[in-house]
Amino acid sequence: MKFLLDTNFIMIPSQFRVDVFEELSEFGKPELYTIDLVVKELEKLATRRGKQASHARMGLERLKQEGVKMIFSGSSVADAALLRIAKEKHLIVCTQDRALIKRLKSKKISVVTLRQKRYLVRK
Repeated sequence: MKFLLDTNFIMIPSQFRVDVFEELSEFGKPELYTIDLVVKELEKLATRRGKQASHARMGLERLKQEGVKMIFSGSSVADAALLRIAKEKHLIVCTQDRALIKRLKSKKISVVTLRQKRYLVRK
């Protein structure tokens, strides 16, 4: 299965101690992708101080460890790019963003989210 990862999803392992990369294998052999805007957002967050910065740095590290492939979005709005790329390439979007989930569901795009801070579900 092919998954497109959003910023907040990449930060879950550090925030909630749930290895989402391992959990995604429960849906089948995962092919992991993200977009350049997500990486830029993580890099921007990582330069700050505090917990968010720490989560972002760990997220960037995990992207490298897991061999997540990057897709150039050609856009300046991450949510719109995720929506468009997911539809074009038939990817399942992994996110915690409620507004984005609503938009994805209206376009009949599958979504994976974290439930009860413990496990992943596909909607």
